[in-house]
Amino acid sequence: MRVRIIGALALGVLLSGARAEIPPETEEAAPSLRLTYLGGRVEIVPGTPGASVSPVLPGLASGSIVRVRSGFAVLDSDYHLTVRAAEGDVFQFLAIKPEGSRSGTIRIAAVEREPRSLEISVGDRKFRLRKGGAVSVTSVWAGEMLVRSEGAGAFLAPGSRANDGSLLADPRRMPPGDAVTVVVPETIGFENPAIERSRLRVSGGAGAALVVEAARPGEPAVRAREAEARRILSGWPVVAQRTAEVVMEKYGPPDLAISDRLSWYENAPWKITTVYRDPTEHIDVLEQTIGYAVPRDKVPALAKLDVALRLSRDGRELSATSESEETNFLALNLADEVVRDLRTPEDARAFYLRTVVQMNAGRSSPYLKQLRFR
Repeated sequence: MRVRIIGALALGVLLSGARAEIPPETEEAAPSLRLTYLGGRVEIVPGTPGASVSPVLPGLASGSIVRVRSGFAVLDSDYHLTVRAAEGDVFQFLAIKPEGSRSGTIRIAAVEREPRSLEISVGDRKFRLRKGGAVSVTSVWAGEMLVRSEGAGAFLAPGSRANDGSLLADPRRMPPGDAVTVVVPETIGFENPAIERSRLRVSGGAGAALVVEAARPGEPAVRAREAEARRILSGWPVVAQRTAEVVMEKYGPPDLAISDRLSWYENAPWKITTVYRDPTEHIDVLEQTIGYAVPRDKVPALAKLDVALRLSRDGRELSATSESEETNFLALNLADEVVRDLRTPEDARAFYLRTVVQMNAGRSSPYLKQLRFR
């Protein structure tokens, strides 16, 4: 996938004359955003005083403010944009309809408070927002979307490519007006199925906030999720397929199944488990996340441990990536011991390598079986 990072001055040049390449039948529709997954509870409120929130779900009305009260929520747009938000995150969705030579635009802004986990994906690129930050996604021409930063709180996430083509290891701030063009499928439309209405409990509305909760899915819905996951897996590399099958056997069908990943939410002891189709330089095939507050003075020690750990921006979530759940348990158990000064980073690293060698030789260890801390 091609990615270009451009400055604000070049933005007008890109937009001018580009509308002719968008299929006419898509020009009249405003961008849409709808729920793909809900594992918890969200509140949807009008964006302006006196406005009402439509009770028609899983779609959202433009201007809506979404507050994630518990768990996780994933929302998908027909402009190849996906929003992933966790408990405490608040964002506003705005859709601008195409008109004349003006392209359609979808805008996501972090509002009210500092987000914990708010992440916006466009194609295979990720963007993170801080309070007051926003990104807008504009359909430039068929097969390309323009992602522009607004405010001072937009960042390119690790794994994105800088303007020199190198992969970013750390978030890179996007000054207001900076833009990235991302190559996406040529057709405008939803890539992932909406959440079934039967899996939602909705209360409120008629001018007030909507409260939307996840309902316990029935057996037909579970079978449908498994069938969709297996359909997607059929085109994956063998290693990723095998890993996904192992996770599905233990935790059931994934909550989210898209072309490049399967994700499970709140599959204890994990907050998130994700199997990726194609590992990258920074992410192995299996990534698993726990809630774990790391003191700032311990972050350098965890970096020295060097076992593919990733700390969230707020320091409250810790992720391990490897080829198996066993080695993720091992990495996180050792990270905890480093944080609690039970081992030095060097000792923990040596223990990790010895334990992996023993595991490959058929010997087990308590460090591979479960998390050894609360």
